[in-house]
Amino acid sequence: MSADMILNYLGQCDKERKLEFHIVCQCAPVLKGVKISNIVTVAAGAWKTVKRTLAESRIICVPLFVGKEKDVIFLYRYEEMAEHLKNENVRRFMEEYGYIKPTVESVIFRLRRRYQDYSEGKAGFPHELGVLLEYPLEDVLGFIQNQGKNCLLCRYWKVYHNKERAKEIFRQYDEARECAMKEMIAGCPLKQVASS
Repeated sequence: MSADMILNYLGQCDKERKLEFHIVCQCAPVLKGVKISNIVTVAAGAWKTVKRTLAESRIICVPLFVGKEKDVIFLYRYEEMAEHLKNENVRRFMEEYGYIKPTVESVIFRLRRRYQDYSEGKAGFPHELGVLLEYPLEDVLGFIQNQGKNCLLCRYWKVYHNKERAKEIFRQYDEARECAMKEMIAGCPLKQVASS
């Protein structure tokens, strides 16, 4: 999709529709069911609009940080997240960060608290977020060990292992975004994009 087409579309949108398009651009893989979760930053107070808009979809919207100028929201698919948390390697990694009970509710509760502390400068970055965003565990570990440097590839996340697998996942994410953007430009509301 061309930049001119996107700019033309955005020039005709009201504030709420621009917010929806922003969510589509940043979170299309989760909206289209290709990924279990995404994180996105929106204007202060906008998380409530996103939550209301997605209320009838299978996607849950949770604010990780609510600030004076911005909100950071976590969008996820409950069933898929519950399944992801059953993975033995994921569970062990999460336990290292204090996630004792591997239920979706308890994980989201602790993640919110840890992200809030990070946002307020009270703690370091919650690296477990990468695992919850479905980044490969070996890449999350590579990021931690290399302090975010020396990656093989950087797109949706920093890749430290299996560059070819990552490229294939990136291609799927790009296809999901292209599809979702076309649907929005064709007039579909966000809740419809998320339910298709």
